[in-house]
Amino acid sequence: MPSLDRRSFLLAGLASAFGAGSARAAFPERPIQLFVPFAPAGGTDIAARRLGETLARQLGQSVVIDNRPGANGIVAGQAVVKAQGDGHTLLVATAASFAAAPALGQKLPYDVAHDFVPVGMLGLFPLVLNASPALPVASLAEFVAYARQRPGQLNFASAGIGGTNHLVFEMIMQAAGIRLAHVPYRGAGLAAADLMSGQVHVMIDSLAASLGNIQGGKLKALAVTTDARQPQLPDLPTLREQGVDLVYPGWASIVAPAGIAPDTLRILSSAINAAMADAELVARYRELVIEPVAWSPQETSTFMARDRAILTELVAKTGIKLTE
Repeated sequence: MPSLDRRSFLLAGLASAFGAGSARAAFPERPIQLFVPFAPAGGTDIAARRLGETLARQLGQSVVIDNRPGANGIVAGQAVVKAQGDGHTLLVATAASFAAAPALGQKLPYDVAHDFVPVGMLGLFPLVLNASPALPVASLAEFVAYARQRPGQLNFASAGIGGTNHLVFEMIMQAAGIRLAHVPYRGAGLAAADLMSGQVHVMIDSLAASLGNIQGGKLKALAVTTDARQPQLPDLPTLREQGVDLVYPGWASIVAPAGIAPDTLRILSSAINAAMADAELVARYRELVIEPVAWSPQETSTFMARDRAILTELVAKTGIKLTE
């Protein structure tokens, strides 16, 4: 669908969801609270704030960002799951908290599949496979060949056991038929620093965090994990283009407590999807290296469930444990 037509379609859907003035008054009745499971100023937080600003204009109510970092999203999740399912309390759900955590068997005080209702997407977060500048490879094919010739001699860094960059690299190893040792760190920044210095060989990281170092020659980017090349690095091929059959972007969605009324869900979904067509939001997302996505609640739910299934299967195959 052409972008202009799609924007018109989304805005028309939003107007239809609101209906007449009397129907619109039913929701929202007060400010909407959007819980973010991260501290302020990170990419996800900034995206949530930008989305909140756009939603506030559309819904006629302010959107208050409530940062509740801690326990891999559990702190924020607990605050939202106890709230009324009236649409006035929402949560940013991430791949780590709503897919990886249950796949890894982490004990959660709620059921991510039944205690929350997906509303729409916050966005997709492109990931990139980076190599140390000291590694004598210039492409993904060269890296795979190099690793196959040196089984057990190379390693990959991550921000910790069970994190997205750990699990995605495990997928790459399965798809490419290679095996590297895992070196978990306490955070992506520490891992990236050792990657640049040559202490470790490769790492999956967010494109947003890596872009400056890639452009500055401090990292060698071998592939993006998305289904298409990214505009920030148009000459960098995807994994699939280079023969590794894997597409896995990072992601974050918007969920509500279970029990939300269908009409309220429709209003929120239409507003989020109209925001994804807003020129200012799209421009800001591009600066943040985030891809805006306009999906229905059902599409969002299907995507999230599929990701949980993929990671659950991966954990079963690899035997990854949070305590390893």
